[in-house]
Amino acid sequence: MGLDRVALLGWLLLTAEALAAQPIAPIGGGDALTLPAQRHVVRLAPPDGSAVWLLALQQDGKDEHGLGFFRSEDEGETWSYAAPIQNDWTHRDTADLLPVGMDVALVYSHEGSTPDGSTRHDVYFQWWRYQAAGREWTPSPAVRVFDSTRADTGYMRAELARDSLGRLWVQAFRLEPDGTHTAVLSLSGDEGLTFQPQAPLAHLPMRGGGRLIHLGDRLLFLYGHHGVSPAWFRVRADTAPLGSWQPEQEAFSEGIYHGSSLSAVSLGNGRMHLVYKDIADRLLYRAFAGETFGPPVVLEGTGDWALQPAVTLVGEELLVFNNPPVSLGTHYTLAVRVLSGGTFGSAQVLESSERFRGYLAVPERLPDSLPRVPILHGETPDANSDGNAAVTFFARGEQGGQRLGLELVHANTTHRFLTASPGGEAYALGLDDSWSRLYESTDGARTWHFKADHPLGAGFLVMTALADGTLLADTTRDGLHFVSRSGDGGATWQEVLSLGSYRLLTSHSIAELDGAVYLLEYQSFTGGDAPIRLYASGDRGRTWSVRQTFFGHRHGHGLAADPARHALWAFFGDTTPQSGTYRSTDAGSSWQLLVGGQEGDVVDGVVLADGSLLYGQDISYLPNLPHVARVTPDGSYVELYRLPGPAYSTYALRTGGFVVGAAREPDGDIYLPGEESAHVVASLDGIHWERLRSYPRLDPNENVRADVYAELPSGLLILQLENAWGFGPGGVGYQLLRPVRLSAPLAPGCLPTRASGRAKACER
Repeated sequence: MGLDRVALLGWLLLTAEALAAQPIAPIGGGDALTLPAQRHVVRLAPPDGSAVWLLALQQDGKDEHGLGFFRSEDEGETWSYAAPIQNDWTHRDTADLLPVGMDVALVYSHEGSTPDGSTRHDVYFQWWRYQAAGREWTPSPAVRVFDSTRADTGYMRAELARDSLGRLWVQAFRLEPDGTHTAVLSLSGDEGLTFQPQAPLAHLPMRGGGRLIHLGDRLLFLYGHHGVSPAWFRVRADTAPLGSWQPEQEAFSEGIYHGSSLSAVSLGNGRMHLVYKDIADRLLYRAFAGETFGPPVVLEGTGDWALQPAVTLVGEELLVFNNPPVSLGTHYTLAVRVLSGGTFGSAQVLESSERFRGYLAVPERLPDSLPRVPILHGETPDANSDGNAAVTFFARGEQGGQRLGLELVHANTTHRFLTASPGGEAYALGLDDSWSRLYESTDGARTWHFKADHPLGAGFLVMTALADGTLLADTTRDGLHFVSRSGDGGATWQEVLSLGSYRLLTSHSIAELDGAVYLLEYQSFTGGDAPIRLYASGDRGRTWSVRQTFFGHRHGHGLAADPARHALWAFFGDTTPQSGTYRSTDAGSSWQLLVGGQEGDVVDGVVLADGSLLYGQDISYLPNLPHVARVTPDGSYVELYRLPGPAYSTYALRTGGFVVGAAREPDGDIYLPGEESAHVVASLDGIHWERLRSYPRLDPNENVRADVYAELPSGLLILQLENAWGFGPGGVGYQLLRPVRLSAPLAPGCLPTRASGRAKACER
């Protein structure tokens, strides 16, 4: 039942099932969420508001943080730093979390790549108590459970359990002076104020690991040690006298890698689910039914040292996440299997881009009502490099509704895509050629051939194809910009309008409405206000006249047309007083401001069937945050979805649905910690949105962009990329993406709460 290597490689191009990883915070290596057997994240549901997730993350000095809490109040969508747990990263501690009502009990202890002695290698217990007034968790003083008093000894790999009598049990491994390890145990009967040492549970000849878990009426300690089989376990009933542990029993012959490469969840009544990696690096499942472990089920037969599991019980379903390797040490996917009705489903790949994904974390239990399950993991170039703790989402089952997926069909790293005509011809520039030489494709942007030189040697920058196939391009020569026109499919070109120092921003700087063509100019020669002209042409771009001049703005971002209502929309930016979204119903002669300030800072938008405008906001600085938003012709405004960065594109698919491209600019303070990518978010209904694809930036001093402005007659979307890692010179290239509809729950969104007015419907 393993995930076949050939099948896995085939999955790498099938990302319709995937929701791209989203960064949480920077980390100092791929092992930030080790120890696998520990529980690093919990979900708590206070009665006075939304659920809160708390993640204990070791950042190894990134952002000046060691072990600390991160918090999410939107089911894992966004995260923020909450508080330090043990902030001295020179002593690398990790935590095991246990929710008790609305409080969190935890232990933290040393974890390193190799066991070593130190008088600092102690184990601490701590309560984090819930404060309803502020919906916060505050720490009680940490209590030392185990104290290392010698430089050649130390405690590590601590775990916590609470029995049915309310007693707290802490288990850890003690390095002895002779290199052996002892599984030590301590008990608190006074809610963690004091701890009393108990008899050791095991003595191992080398480094050990395991899991102490409460099964409803008994404690079970499962353990092993590095490279040695079998694995063992011991059990004690809650009602038995202290010290009354059953003798050691063999759990299974194949052992557990490092004794700690496992994830388990209690079912109560003496039962549990267990997923572990054996000493042969295979990933296996076993059930514990109260007395013995059941037969093994192989979940992943090909693995290596970094393969790790994380399991959660969602209702009656067990979700098993893991990270199957593709290229050992550098490329690991993220996959999930669902155990339902006693049978495992096939593996589903959630993330497949070339990254090291190591050590996963998910709460032990989640409510059955949760449609998407966040899985937390490290995401780095390799195991030893800096990177991010990240979150990826798994959309559960067929629970009603559909979502939009984007399948990667083709990728190009040799051309800069310009536009596609209604007849299917596509136009591009060769990245290794002069920008004055235009290339054409007649096979759906798969292959390219030289089409024509610009007769004046001007370089092509931005291009738009009109409905009749006429091409209009922003071209530049001698430091000035011109609109060049071709009426024969790009074979010949003529300059038809001089823009001087002004230019076009995107292919949507031009729009058609009621037989006329409109052009809104853009400038970047001053940060102050500049006159922005709207040009109009009644002869398909042969001649132009100024229809309107706008003042008080810096940038003319773009246009959108509404033929059903004979309305034209115009977008401006970019400081708060310079921004605004306008609408005209008299062919651009007069305009009404519908949304001003940062809420109206728009680069691109699409007109919906009801005449309202759907758009992503171009916001880079606090206090505002960028959203997907909608405004009606009467000015009613609502924010629908929090974006990870400023939006440069919003596109409506011919078959239904929308995609928005969110950039990562080099400046700005709206980004989550560790954010370094452009993202593509998508929606079928314009209300429920999901992140589907992510593209890390190549140069941190430049914008990374991932934008859709055009669609081929085949229905494939052209995703244009700039400064994206893994593409051509300057990170330039494009991908062809196939939209697909998937049976899955819709992602959380925000519904409008008012039929009119300018109130925001939600904040994320």
